[in-house]
Amino acid sequence: MRRKIFITLCLAIFSAMLGMGIVAPLLPLYAQHYGAAGLMIGLVFASFSISRTLFLPLIGRLSDRKGRKIFITAGLLLFTLTSVGYICAVNILILIFTRIFQGIAAAMVIPIALAYMGEITPGGKEGTYMGLFNLFFFGGLATGPILGGIVKDAFGLETSFYIMGAFSLIGFLLSALFLPDHRESSGRHTLRKGYRHFFKPRILKGVFIYRLCFSIGIGVTWAFLPIFGDNVLALSSSQIGLLISLNILVATLLQTPFGKLADKINKGWFVILGGIMAAASLILIPFTKNFNELFFVNLLLGLSGGIAMPALTALVVTEGKKIGEMGSMMSLFVLFHSFGMIIGPLLAGISAEFVSLTVTFVTGGIVGLFGVAGFGIALKPPGKIMRLEKTGSPEVE
Repeated sequence: MRRKIFITLCLAIFSAMLGMGIVAPLLPLYAQHYGAAGLMIGLVFASFSISRTLFLPLIGRLSDRKGRKIFITAGLLLFTLTSVGYICAVNILILIFTRIFQGIAAAMVIPIALAYMGEITPGGKEGTYMGLFNLFFFGGLATGPILGGIVKDAFGLETSFYIMGAFSLIGFLLSALFLPDHRESSGRHTLRKGYRHFFKPRILKGVFIYRLCFSIGIGVTWAFLPIFGDNVLALSSSQIGLLISLNILVATLLQTPFGKLADKINKGWFVILGGIMAAASLILIPFTKNFNELFFVNLLLGLSGGIAMPALTALVVTEGKKIGEMGSMMSLFVLFHSFGMIIGPLLAGISAEFVSLTVTFVTGGIVGLFGVAGFGIALKPPGKIMRLEKTGSPEVE
């Protein structure tokens, strides 16, 4: 049963993330086509995260009560329908509304799939299982941008959106046919009211701060790396897609080995090292002079995600098993990511429009360093290796 669920979740999330990744290198240029400048481009990106943020707490709580499958399948179907919105968009307003609905879909799929995976993960193997899951998650995101750029150059923008919808539909069908329903066992944990109890563990405070600051940097990169590549370095859509895919692909390939290492070595140090590397990468981006230099910096950015994310996700799974309500836990984890993806593009848009792209990327890197500092302070006991309690995992009903 566990193997069937694992394979289905991995394939479904790969299909959904592939569809999302396809649009990544195209969206900023698509927005420019309709006359959007820096701030409006930031709003196009942030609208996705705004809607996701608003729906995450509700969906997380409901999934603990009503089950996981209904939200995952409904979200994947909505992902499919948003591809039609991109194709039919005739102005920036429709594009923003399409992004809003895609954000709602993401709130249904990503944290709930993470929660489902967390619940079937054996105790002591959180890093290994979440590393494998992240392999498919980031693998879809890594493949999408380069595929989208190639398809756009060869067949046009509209074809890219059709392919996005097709892969999301595949994920929907896989989940509807093969994913058994599951919800938090009421016999194991009593569902509490509100989210305040998730902030009591000191380590979770550090995780949430880190996730917020790290995501601000990611928001800056996804929204304005294509603009920097196109407007400053005069790169093609395929080259831009390759650059975005590169850092995600490198992170993808490292998920499994660093996930296994995170189960054997202190997780906190992996998170800190990855955060420092990510911040350095952002600061270096505006100082690159050609494709090769930008390629190297994106490689470094990919390494940072591959090192940090398996350990960070494993920490959340471990604490989620202790507290219970895994759907709420993962929704909160993704919520801080959403906050960062709202703040990053909007602040970056203002900075790019009224100051410069250089300040935009450097500021994103500095914010990332604050996140590393916040996480480091939250490690306990200070200066000692954090030892995480291994707990058993609930069986799937």
